[in-house]
Amino acid sequence: MLFAALVVAGACLGPSTALASGVWSAPTHIGGDVALGPVSCSSPTFCLSGSSILTYNGTSWSAATTDVGGGGFYSVSCVSATFCGAIGRQGNPSNYYALTYNGRSWSAPTSIYLGSAGELFSVSCASATFCVAIGNYGDDRSDTTPVTLTYNGTSWSAPTNQGGGGYNLSCPSATFCTAVGNGESAWTYNGTSWSAPTIIAAHINPTVSCSSATFCAAIDQLGYAETYNGTSWSASTQVDATRNLSYPGLSVSCPSATFCAAVDTAGNALTYNGTSWSAPTNIDPIPKKDGGPALISVSCPSATFCLAIDGNGDALTYTTSPREGQASASVKIEKFKVTTSSLVVTIKTSRAGAVTITGPGLKKTTRTVAVGTRVMTVALTKAGEAERAGRKKIKLLVNLKTSIKTVSRSVEIKL
Repeated sequence: MLFAALVVAGACLGPSTALASGVWSAPTHIGGDVALGPVSCSSPTFCLSGSSILTYNGTSWSAATTDVGGGGFYSVSCVSATFCGAIGRQGNPSNYYALTYNGRSWSAPTSIYLGSAGELFSVSCASATFCVAIGNYGDDRSDTTPVTLTYNGTSWSAPTNQGGGGYNLSCPSATFCTAVGNGESAWTYNGTSWSAPTIIAAHINPTVSCSSATFCAAIDQLGYAETYNGTSWSASTQVDATRNLSYPGLSVSCPSATFCAAVDTAGNALTYNGTSWSAPTNIDPIPKKDGGPALISVSCPSATFCLAIDGNGDALTYTTSPREGQASASVKIEKFKVTTSSLVVTIKTSRAGAVTITGPGLKKTTRTVAVGTRVMTVALTKAGEAERAGRKKIKLLVNLKTSIKTVSRSVEIKL
């Protein structure tokens, strides 16, 4: 069940790929040569990938964290940069755990005993004081009981049978969750107990994402999708028939009722606009080792930003395309100061990206920057130091490369 759980919850290949009204970046290698596991983003400036336990700050990825719960996570859910909930397994098949992240460190794992054949499948957090995890309990895989555990801001409850079932879970609030699973069934949770199962058209290992109690989207391993309007599920439509048949599975994320993004294990992405799904578009053509899965998890905190993880240790971001005539990125040179051996430049950027400063007598300098103001120090070359002594003027060029476009700003300065 490891791969199913992962689905349920840099090298550069050239230009970005357009999809619907947005653009996917080329894959960027962020760690290892294996699947990085589930990803959860609370904003464009904070994401967490669960298998190698990496965090993203909107510009760059942290180094992998080790010895958190004894390994990576099956499922992770982040509501902010200072709170995530996660579940995983350590060593023995029955040794499951749950834990939380506060933006700096992870809590001690809470051990969850589920019998010798029980499993934890998925976790979803609506706030820093409410998370739900689902799984099953038993000593025989053919005879297990669905269990639910909750987090109240302080501790995890013991797993209890509150009804329900399923393998994948989404909780947009403390009074509404939806779970889906094999057997064409879906359940809703009111914060205390689960509803009776509702038959939906999704067939095998569906995934689900809910933006509210009146909108959810589910998509299964065969590429069949349906939506929930707070009362009933829609008819099923096959929206993706191009997945990797050796590793079937899709991941879906819906920040609103008018936008969802889904990715499949063949490297395709598709989006939902509130009415229909786009055709699948390949955004990740890098061959995976041993023919393994390409894209395995996606998270969209808004309709303007998504992040997807693949099976090669790569990440891809989705950002909305600018409207015609609308500036999508800008860089300004706010001030500069010349010292005996360097040039100190204060710049302001409207998008995260890579800033490169060049000019005669300057050593080319590149830095990764977030949105906002940044001070960069550029060393003078020997020729630059000589030009400074002669108080010569040079043309300073500042280049900002973002996921959407590249923009430049130049100014003449006196060394």
